[in-house]
Amino acid sequence: MINGDRIILSQWTVDYCDGTSTEQISVPHAWLQDVSVTYEGPVEYRTHLEVPNTPCKLRFHGVSYAAEVSIGDTVVANHTGIWDAFEVPLTPYLGRNVSLKVRVVKNGGSTYPVREVASGFLPYVFHTFGGIFGEVEIISIDDPLELPPAQQRVQVSGKDILVDGNPFYVRGLLHWGWYPEIGHTRAPRETIEREVIEAKKLGFNLIKFCLWVPPHEFLEVLRDHGMEAWIELPLWDPVSAPENQAQIADEFERVVRQYRHHDNVILWTVGCELSEATTPAYRARLVQMIKNLTGSPLIRDNSGGAEMYGGSLLEFGDFYDFHPYCDLHFYPGVLDTLLPGPRPVMPTLLGEFNDCDVHRDLARLAKELPYWGSTLSELNDQGVRWQHDLPEILGSNHFADESWNKSHAKLMESSRLKTLFIRKTVQEAVRARGDISGYVITGMRDTPISTAGFFDDWDQPRFLPSECLDWNSETCIFLIPSRRPPWVNGGNRPGAINPTSCFAGEISWKVGIHSEHAIRGGLIWRIVDSIGKTVTNGCEEFLSVPALTSAQIAQIHWTGAPGTYRLEVEFGTAKNGWDISVTEKLTAEEKRLWTVDDPFELIRFDSSEGALVLTTRSRGLPSEGVVILPNEGTKPMPFWRESAYEFLDQGFWKESGFHEAWERFRPIASDRAIDPRWLDKLEKPYQVLLNRVDTRNYAEHPVLVKMGECFITTLRLYGGLGDEPHGIPSNPSGTALLRFLANQLIERV
Repeated sequence: MINGDRIILSQWTVDYCDGTSTEQISVPHAWLQDVSVTYEGPVEYRTHLEVPNTPCKLRFHGVSYAAEVSIGDTVVANHTGIWDAFEVPLTPYLGRNVSLKVRVVKNGGSTYPVREVASGFLPYVFHTFGGIFGEVEIISIDDPLELPPAQQRVQVSGKDILVDGNPFYVRGLLHWGWYPEIGHTRAPRETIEREVIEAKKLGFNLIKFCLWVPPHEFLEVLRDHGMEAWIELPLWDPVSAPENQAQIADEFERVVRQYRHHDNVILWTVGCELSEATTPAYRARLVQMIKNLTGSPLIRDNSGGAEMYGGSLLEFGDFYDFHPYCDLHFYPGVLDTLLPGPRPVMPTLLGEFNDCDVHRDLARLAKELPYWGSTLSELNDQGVRWQHDLPEILGSNHFADESWNKSHAKLMESSRLKTLFIRKTVQEAVRARGDISGYVITGMRDTPISTAGFFDDWDQPRFLPSECLDWNSETCIFLIPSRRPPWVNGGNRPGAINPTSCFAGEISWKVGIHSEHAIRGGLIWRIVDSIGKTVTNGCEEFLSVPALTSAQIAQIHWTGAPGTYRLEVEFGTAKNGWDISVTEKLTAEEKRLWTVDDPFELIRFDSSEGALVLTTRSRGLPSEGVVILPNEGTKPMPFWRESAYEFLDQGFWKESGFHEAWERFRPIASDRAIDPRWLDKLEKPYQVLLNRVDTRNYAEHPVLVKMGECFITTLRLYGGLGDEPHGIPSNPSGTALLRFLANQLIERV
């Protein structure tokens, strides 16, 4: 096929060297189900070419992993490396019709083990891939493979990043290069165009290519749509052998030389979460190599960093880069620990973070059964993956049974909305910290090991732009929690008032803003009730906020009655809103309903008069009461990450006001769930009211059960984790749920 001055060689045959006949195929190509996924090759590709009379050469844009190229019976080139292009001169063959053979061996087998070469992260997502997965073309001998470095568009001023002289705040989306339909990383242009357009609609301004190198076309499409790129070279958990690392460094230099002309590659990282795998000297050399070849002012040796992932604290680069993956209530405190403080002033980036796995469409997957969900090892061998649960789940889990479709669909939507709540809350906490210069959210698309994608297993958007733009765009309005350090055991502990779960009476909200550009405006706000009626509203002073600065712009005061509300605010063209729950404080009469048995001193109110027992003991369960399990009888697991929740008694939950009201769970979320084996040992029937479903391995654990006239839960009505209020009397959500449970018990008794 002739394309301008290029002749593209697309028609080939492939021979898997296993005694079967050859097949006609088109390049780009990767062998998928044609042979076992564990088969490393060799595989032989053949074609014929009419070599032009003018000086020319062959260019291979991607072969995985090792290629031996022969023209006729003569080996004319050998190349190892997935991510760089290579060339073969055709000068001796001008004007001739010659046969071309490429013998390919992929990585992941005994010849080129995953960790000994620059495999990147894809083998841990699914498996390695082999083949001629990039275009092969005949081009002029004068067409250079390496172009001069682009003129730098990026400047750094202290913590701030400038692109084309304008302030720039990184809003990135992590991309692992997972394209199961084609089995390699060179997606068709129409796929790339769609990904870029959809990502931009959701508010992203950058794609981070995490541990793989995209085709040049991807960077060109990003440039056409005004988006930037972050290339993270594919170094993850390598072996420490110097000879292997030297070979990887050589490949990386070739990659950098071939990609440095793209002026929208504004960030480079050498590798990811390297821990003890590499020496400081090795990383320093790679950083200097990229700096010398590109002139980029934003290069880092180790995305994630030794402070988070271990290894030598001697690190190199132009910005701080952290990967905080934590439960929602811990994010504010963890983010504060990552701020630079007295350290040298540089941009601080969250190079990947804020993943949240949803409940995927198991029923559809079980019906379609893609190869990456198969139980057949030749299609879906575990390889180096640490997680390989999906094949068994598709064959046995009740959510994969279409007869469960109604429950299954509800759980999908519930977990989707929970993920939106988490991401919105976390991103607002990030924007409240002006020392942070941007972030990259995990990730682009669901994979066999994760369902944290903004796009699902069929590459369809999971969220609407209207659900994301309030917290993932140039300007973000956020609520600033009021500080309220509790007094515990003779001194203060860190603490704050949760701004969305409030006690009735005087309520104050501090409102802040962060914008990529300088912004002027005056806050307009209103509070609406559960039926959409405006309860009160107001306007605040007109003011200006500089670019890339987190600033308080208003303080709202309101006397609120118990109920559910929504606070909506606008500042200039930016807007945001939050669901608010307002609860009466516990009265003295309500406290007297309880006999408190609290050896851990977590509940923080005393009462010994009531007929109902409120206890943190796991032994000697009361006949009527509430048991909050802090440890014994539980298993550790996050409340927010990697989970979905079944609200199993709809009437109970809707009456409670907590049904999928995620803002009400934020102050009482636990990091434990009930161990079903412990419940079974009690040898009493029980009803599960709130059930945690692990969205990676689909293990199920109760969070709230009813056993006779006793509620047992791991929900921390007394809070105390991360930014949760301490003690039930200080915790509006804990107070509200305790009041509801008391009413349930009193009605029964």
